[in-house]
Amino acid sequence: MRIGDRLIGPFLAAFGVLVIWGASKLPSVPGVRFGADLLPTAIGVALAVFGVIIGISGLRQRARLIDVSDWHTRLRDGVAALWSLVGLVIGILAFEPLGFPLFGIGFMAVMMALMGARWPVIVTVAPVFVFVLYFVFSGILRVSLPVGPLGGLLP
Repeated sequence: MRIGDRLIGPFLAAFGVLVIWGASKLPSVPGVRFGADLLPTAIGVALAVFGVIIGISGLRQRARLIDVSDWHTRLRDGVAALWSLVGLVIGILAFEPLGFPLFGIGFMAVMMALMGARWPVIVTVAPVFVFVLYFVFSGILRVSLPVGPLGGLLP
């Protein structure tokens, strides 16, 4: 399925305006030259500008707004997109009890499988990547991540 740029552009521009409006509601921080709204406002402006550019280019293409002619060949991509949302909900609910390493490996392994990776690659890459990421955050950046049942094995 392909959603045309004539539809995506205005949606992205409207989302940018919504981000700018939300950023304007952030409280100011006393004694700070730039407030908490600076970065979200800049991102909102970029979203709005690029949304307008994408929308204008979509008007020039004259393509369909929504094209579902290849849905059967792109089903795995749709399932992967759905898994990214479902995995996020599972992460919200089970991140603390599972811990970052187990949740990260599980989430990444399913995503890699849905994207067509072979099992030897999944079994090798997912744990190595997640543990390197864990040690970078916990050791170097000093960000406390939950370890879940691996609490006795990891620092």
